[in-house]
Amino acid sequence: MECQVCANLEISVEKPPGASPLSFIALLKVYRELLVSRIRNTQCLIDNLIKNDYFSTEDAEIVVQFPTQADKVRKILDLVQSKGEEVSEYFIRVLQKVTDAYYELQPWLDEIGYEPSENICSKPVVNTDPVSRYCQKLRYELGRDSKFVMSYAQREEMLLEEIYSNSIMELVSFTNESLGEVCQLEALFDDAVGLINEDGETIYVFGDAGIGKSILLQKIQSLWARKELDIGAKFFFRFRCRMFSCFKEDEAICLKDLLFKYNCYPDQDPAEVFHHILQFPHTVLFTFDGFDEIYSNFDLSSVPEMCSPNEPIHPLVLLVSLLRGKLLKGSKKILTARTGTEIQRNIIRKKVLLRGFSSNNLKEYTAVFFKDEGQRTLVLNQLEANPNLCSLCSVPLFCWIIFKCYEHFHSMSDSHELPDCSVTLTDVFLLMIEVHLNRSLKTSLLKNNARSQAEMFKSKKETLLALGKMAYKGMENSFFIFEQEEVSSANISEEDLQLGFLRTVKGYSGCDNQSTYEFLHLTLQSFFTALFLVIEEKVGAKELLQFFNECSSTETAQLTCLRIPWLKKQLAGEDPFRNNEHFHFTNLFLCGLLSRSKQKLFRHLVLPAVVKRKRKTLITYLGESMKSHLKGLTRSRFPNYNQIQVQPNFVWMLRCLYETQSEKVGKLAAKHMHANYIKLTYCNAYSADCSAISFVVHHFQKRLALDLDNNNINDYGVKQLLPCFSKLAVIRLSVNQVTDHGVRILYEELSKYQIVTFLGLYNNQITDVGAKYVAKLIEECSSLEYVKIGANKITSEGGKCLAQAIQKSKTMFEIGMWGNQVGDEGAKAFAEALRNHPRLTNVSLAFNGITTEGGKSIAEAMRHNNSVKIFWLTKNELDDEAAMSFAEMLKVNNKLVHLWLIQNQITAKGVKYLSEALKENTAIKEVCLNGNLISQEEAKAFENEDRIICF
Repeated sequence: MECQVCANLEISVEKPPGASPLSFIALLKVYRELLVSRIRNTQCLIDNLIKNDYFSTEDAEIVVQFPTQADKVRKILDLVQSKGEEVSEYFIRVLQKVTDAYYELQPWLDEIGYEPSENICSKPVVNTDPVSRYCQKLRYELGRDSKFVMSYAQREEMLLEEIYSNSIMELVSFTNESLGEVCQLEALFDDAVGLINEDGETIYVFGDAGIGKSILLQKIQSLWARKELDIGAKFFFRFRCRMFSCFKEDEAICLKDLLFKYNCYPDQDPAEVFHHILQFPHTVLFTFDGFDEIYSNFDLSSVPEMCSPNEPIHPLVLLVSLLRGKLLKGSKKILTARTGTEIQRNIIRKKVLLRGFSSNNLKEYTAVFFKDEGQRTLVLNQLEANPNLCSLCSVPLFCWIIFKCYEHFHSMSDSHELPDCSVTLTDVFLLMIEVHLNRSLKTSLLKNNARSQAEMFKSKKETLLALGKMAYKGMENSFFIFEQEEVSSANISEEDLQLGFLRTVKGYSGCDNQSTYEFLHLTLQSFFTALFLVIEEKVGAKELLQFFNECSSTETAQLTCLRIPWLKKQLAGEDPFRNNEHFHFTNLFLCGLLSRSKQKLFRHLVLPAVVKRKRKTLITYLGESMKSHLKGLTRSRFPNYNQIQVQPNFVWMLRCLYETQSEKVGKLAAKHMHANYIKLTYCNAYSADCSAISFVVHHFQKRLALDLDNNNINDYGVKQLLPCFSKLAVIRLSVNQVTDHGVRILYEELSKYQIVTFLGLYNNQITDVGAKYVAKLIEECSSLEYVKIGANKITSEGGKCLAQAIQKSKTMFEIGMWGNQVGDEGAKAFAEALRNHPRLTNVSLAFNGITTEGGKSIAEAMRHNNSVKIFWLTKNELDDEAAMSFAEMLKVNNKLVHLWLIQNQITAKGVKYLSEALKENTAIKEVCLNGNLISQEEAKAFENEDRIICF
């Protein structure tokens, strides 16, 4: 009987006309079996009945004696009904108030239309439901865990609220094209923005090492714990993916243990809590941090595609099943990984690219970090004077290191300033190591008691060597977590641990009660690995270069993580969790540590002959591999240009060359390029990489083209390109977060040399202020022929300035303004520029808010233009009246070849005007009208005119 009732979710409670409503006692009798089958938690009912003196202690003891849950519910119902109408109503009231526990009865309560009486409303109902209590416990523990950030300094914790600062988060498509910025964290979960696959369940957040992926998840965790993240998530489970490397191949756990054992265990009735999670997966939020840091020999191809939530299986299979939606389908998931870890599209719901600090973000972070206004102003002034250092600060981790070093040395000497010369990433990490080691000194009343860097490193050589040895062993196998035994075998003492390079992490599996450790950041492990390769005298050429070989062996393959059908296919024999950025960083630091400028430091740590031998080995390898790499690049020939199309690995090569600070190596790279058009699009280059680009490019003797579209260059990167501008005839910086400040730098530099022909600034952050600088450049630089400045924030004011500059220019060939907001006022200014212009050939004013008034001005001006051949006016607000003006223009203009009026407000009437005009114009090849107010039936009337394109 119970099973039949349980199967019937829709219970009719309709009464015959005129029938009296059932009493509460009668309701409990009529729906007895439904209540028995749906009530899973009896303790909450008993607690409340006792609290309001409806049940005695003896009543509760009688209920508890029954062996099954169903029998307990039956006894409670018997006792409640025997105590009268008020107790029966209160029983129903508890079911209504404690929705977490009695969610299956909510439709029944709605159906019977229960409304509590005034007397019952005054009776308190306390939620002692294990699900609710677990949610409270989860929020408390996650709130406590996320309150502090473990700093990259000596066991120091900082309040998250005092250190977290916003950075650029960009929603992107599968091909990494921008879909807009994330301004509020709730937008990550809002399907109205950035949704690229409605069947996917995972929000994939990616970015370079140190860009802020982990601290972003910690911020989300903190907001959820404080109930300030309104996304409908009752449960929050967070995992660091490197924990999965701790599980042995034959280890198996069930989903319940994975959730509870490695997060927070319910104090009461874990089975009921887990059942609730299975019933309502949409209330669960997962975060998986560092997917690329998983290292495992476990063969995922040997397990079934489906798995049960109750059966034990390898934890990696549970992880994969959660991401695929095979377990807890409908749950929310955020997955982070380093750039280059490409996951197949079918699991991704959104892609979010972290780009680091913008100039405003950096100012905000500086204000957070330096509370003293005088000190803050000093730091900002020094950063402004050193674009190289400023570029490094666009990466939050490197910014923190630089600021922390400044803070430390400022405390030692009030006159200390940030370095004012070229600064490499190796310099920054050496500075951080020095700060850590300095802190181990006994404090003195005198400020300037610190030793020199060389003395400090010499005194701690054994410690550095021990840490380096362990880092190296881990790096060889892509291990990032170390057990106590490994720490001890590397002769790392408790005193060494106190330096703060390592931190303890929760033991996940097979570690008993012993501590496990990790380096404070993956890049720090890479640095210590490189340091070991330099100062360990026994390291030969093969070991020295082994991580270059690790990178080059897979540079032609797409970086992947898991060898399973839903991830990108992998080469046979490849590690299923492959990402080699940690090897790249090791190589980069190796180049920096073996640079000539570091020889003075290392002569105290290793024999000069050993350093010289290793440096020679490295430089020889760099020269040969560089020639080989450049020879394999895709090349194209254009008029006046030989183009090479580089890949992201090329950027890593440039970074390594820059770390060497060897002019000889830079010249060699420039020589072997055999090209004068360098295409670096979609290479994930950020502002600091412009130092490396300049390091090579400034060695070119002739003019060249540099295409940096679709990277993360920003204003700091523009400033880093200063050594190149005397050579650049083509500069493309579209989709790069460039603001008016960056445009000002471009104007000041490019106007000096008067050689630039092409300026690409599409889809940046340029306003009317920046537009005025571009206008001045057009006016002053007679070599400039092409300007692409669409998809910015330019209004009629900026549009007028650009138009007036074009009107004065005799050389402008193409202007691209798509996606600004110049409106009719801007359109009128461009109309004047077009009138009798001697050379302008391609014009785009698409998507600029131009209405009929502006359209008529343009059409009238085009009657007097003999140079424009292509005109884009797509996605404006042009109607039939504007179409009539363009039709009249076409009767006299015999130079225009392509006219695009796509997605305007033109009807069949306007099309007829244009069609009639074409009878008097044989020059124009097409008038595109797709997306206007024309039906397919109406379009048939113009089928005989091939040049009218309606669909």
